[in-house]
Amino acid sequence: MEEKKNIPYKNNNKISNNSIFEYYSHFTNTNNNNLSTDLQQFKSFNFPRKPNMQIMSINSNNNQNIPSNEFLINEKYYTQKNNNFKLKSEIVDNNNNFKENKEMKKITPDDLLLTKVDNRTILRVNPAIYINESYEFLTSNLYILLKDQFGCKFLQDKLEKDKYIAFSYFFPALVPNINELIKDTFANYFIQKMLFYLNEAQMEYVLKILAPNFLDICIDSRGTRVVQSIMDLLLTEKLRKLFFDIIKPIFISLINEFISTHIIYKFINLFPEFLEETNNIIINNIMKIDTHKRGCIFLQNYLSNMNKINLKNELIQVLLKNCLILITDQFGNYIIQYLLSLEDSNISLNIINQIINNISFYCKHKYANYVIEKIFIHSNYIQKQNVIKKISSPEIINDLAFDQQGNFIIIKSLNYADDEKKNLILKNIFNLKPQLEQLPNGKKFLNKIEKYSKGK
Repeated sequence: MEEKKNIPYKNNNKISNNSIFEYYSHFTNTNNNNLSTDLQQFKSFNFPRKPNMQIMSINSNNNQNIPSNEFLINEKYYTQKNNNFKLKSEIVDNNNNFKENKEMKKITPDDLLLTKVDNRTILRVNPAIYINESYEFLTSNLYILLKDQFGCKFLQDKLEKDKYIAFSYFFPALVPNINELIKDTFANYFIQKMLFYLNEAQMEYVLKILAPNFLDICIDSRGTRVVQSIMDLLLTEKLRKLFFDIIKPIFISLINEFISTHIIYKFINLFPEFLEETNNIIINNIMKIDTHKRGCIFLQNYLSNMNKINLKNELIQVLLKNCLILITDQFGNYIIQYLLSLEDSNISLNIINQIINNISFYCKHKYANYVIEKIFIHSNYIQKQNVIKKISSPEIINDLAFDQQGNFIIIKSLNYADDEKKNLILKNIFNLKPQLEQLPNGKKFLNKIEKYSKGK
């Protein structure tokens, strides 16, 4: 294996435009929880932590809340800073904002390296800059480190090792940029691990921050993983209701996206208490779902796994009412085929009754003819013969014999017709033999018909 080589980064014009520092430069003014700690001394105190961490505002321009690194001692809130425990008032200003340490060192272009890993040259933060630094330094440079592959892994190790100590520093600094970082290649893994340390108030706060951009997050390949991790941790009715309220306006968009549809599957499985409301949303937007490539697949899976018969039947009735539209749709025809595959005689009869009077049109239709084939396969014997009887009439045969899609239906009908109807179909086709022989497709069609006439 080729040895990794670290090449000091020099601030020159060749790579400055694409440098990691310039890409992260907008992070310079974020308010952070600029607190440092001596871990050994901290562990020597076993101060009781308040069950629900104190909520503080990170920005005076809004009323959002975030947790602070606080401990309850004799009914007073203390925060550790510079190896000493200070009163909360010494750490935050009058607006409850964290007091920024302007002297704290920031990562600069001189701290970046060009590193060769697995025959790839990548730009990264020099580990020597942060590996032995305090939590105060890590928090001040959290955004840049989370965007860096090795820096993000280092912060994850910190979070696993020191748990709530590290969390109380990282969470306030993460929140202002969480909508961007949640979709980042590396930072999303850190966020997923951090979620395990959130209490109910903090999880509610995170959901409200993510809400305005929730659709963009859900349809992102990395963001959708974080959202699914969040769903596993919605342990209270209040959080579940909040989550449902967030996804309700974008429910159909989530269904019709390849990546985000997994969120809906998981939501239905995890939170059955919302199944009735979910079913109503689907019914009210049935055509938007049925006629979409991903939506029709979702709907088939949804019906297959539906345990509540009354809700399932309600949805099926809505689909049957739209049968004539769906049967000719590129994707909607698949849901009608699925309904026939249930082999429910009432469903089959409903579909047949809607199409029988215009059977020739549907037999020749590019998509509907596959539904006719499913009728032959899944309906009962009497229903099949009634459809075949309609098709075997001279007028219908004359119409279908000269159409490529119609030929397909005639041949399929011969597989399921009784002897009387089979002979009638063959007789009507041979009456058209002179005209069919004049057509390229007609000759192929006649060859197949002759095989059936010989009993093959």
